[in-house]
Amino acid sequence: MNALLMEKLSKKVQHALKLSGFNVRREYCYLIVKKFQESNKNLESDFEENVKSICSSLETQSLAGHSIEKANIETTIEMCLKSGYDRNETVFNVINAFDFPKLCYNTTRKIYSKDVESSKLLPVADAKIKLFFERYSSILQRTKRSFSHSLLGAEKNHLKLQTVDYLLTLSEAKLDHTLILGSLLQVAENKYFLEDPTGIVQLDLSHANYHTGFFVENVFVLVNGYYEDRILCVSTIALPPGEEYQDSRPSFGNINYFGGNSDVPLRDSKTLKRHLLENKNAMFMFFSDVWLDNNLIFDKLEKLFMKTEQFAQPIAFVFMGNFMAESQGNESLDVLKKLFKKFAELISKFPNIVALSQFVFIPGLLDPCTPHIVPRLELPTYVTEDMQKILPNAIFATNPCRIQYCTKEIVIFRADLVPKFMQGTLNKPRKQEIGNNLAKTLISQGHLSPMALNALTVHWDFDYCLSVYPLPDLIVVGDRSESYQGIYKNCIVVNPGQFCADEFPFKMYYPNNDLQNAIEDCVVDVDDVAESSDM
Repeated sequence: MNALLMEKLSKKVQHALKLSGFNVRREYCYLIVKKFQESNKNLESDFEENVKSICSSLETQSLAGHSIEKANIETTIEMCLKSGYDRNETVFNVINAFDFPKLCYNTTRKIYSKDVESSKLLPVADAKIKLFFERYSSILQRTKRSFSHSLLGAEKNHLKLQTVDYLLTLSEAKLDHTLILGSLLQVAENKYFLEDPTGIVQLDLSHANYHTGFFVENVFVLVNGYYEDRILCVSTIALPPGEEYQDSRPSFGNINYFGGNSDVPLRDSKTLKRHLLENKNAMFMFFSDVWLDNNLIFDKLEKLFMKTEQFAQPIAFVFMGNFMAESQGNESLDVLKKLFKKFAELISKFPNIVALSQFVFIPGLLDPCTPHIVPRLELPTYVTEDMQKILPNAIFATNPCRIQYCTKEIVIFRADLVPKFMQGTLNKPRKQEIGNNLAKTLISQGHLSPMALNALTVHWDFDYCLSVYPLPDLIVVGDRSESYQGIYKNCIVVNPGQFCADEFPFKMYYPNNDLQNAIEDCVVDVDDVAESSDM
């Protein structure tokens, strides 16, 4: 690139940064252009995304409205050109819910940044209103993007997204190409309303055609139909469209949205991508409802450990509670403490597993911890201290938690979602469709618990900890229902099933496999350990 073109591009960069609120001197813009050229990265070919990354980096340094010096620009260039390269790169990392980054959306610049306000366990009452408004805003921006990018035909492209107040100004209207986005609200039995920040309207669902998903109270939906006498007679009701990771990614710039010590998203790391590809047989094992007070559990796990000791050792064994079949009141802490010590002694018999595998423990809603509310703290130290002395690589995480393995992102949540959805949904899917319906619901809402707060209580100020936006590679839900699996927008949603069940089921996840072959169903047979196809 000659000097004249570089100077022209420098002016363009300076103008774009100024529109985003950053007054950067021309010589620094020239330096940005020069460094991009030296790194063989074409600044102009994807200009808007590159400028977003530069702005995100400057914002991370809290420079909006302040003097921008050369050192700030050099840091910005390093972050943009070495996206994913960071001295805090980790191959394996478990991130607790209360350590997740709290982000806020700038509607003017259309990009996320870290929220400067810290969350409180005892917030003001307005936090409950803010909770639903932020869920709505997040879904609204994704839905608008989906509509603007849609290339599925002329009729689809003419769809108009409206708010409830649009209806309230009309006496009657047929909404052929109009969709209203709002939250389902049940005022009385079989009496539903649609609510958004602009108003509320009653729904007549007697002739509604339901698309895929669970339609429970508080879920955000898209509806159309006929509006008459202050009632919206619904003809079609559907969940908002989900958004694939690569379509969400530009809204986050170079900020680490997933959590961990890195300043940048490790999903972009070339070093970790190479490490992942070199370990083609890497796998995870997921178990739910591991009742340690059932002696048969120890017998089956010992057989499973014997098998894995001889062959391939997993990257991690992930055990979800509840860890006891029945609560025993005040005595449960002492009982569970002894059971975890016994479990550690069992694992210590297998040196290869101890040396090469991680052990992650996630509490259920009935395990001794905080009350029945999410996010939940990890199990008390009193219960786990004996195990950690014997098994130093045991990790006791919150519920939910996140696991980063190389460039793969995994979200784990122990909650009985399907029973709650099936109880409250307006349409009940067939048994074989449950996995895909749950996947569509969680991913379209961008949330692990999009149901009413009285169905599953959430800390108002920590609702962001249940966000699954941008989408991870895998969502593991520890559900007491039978195991299921669904895929939507290139994200897998899976339930291992209760390990205490007759066949002792669990799931294996292969990060290197394609979507259709990444999950393997396994069981520990009543008579002997299960033989999976690759074990």
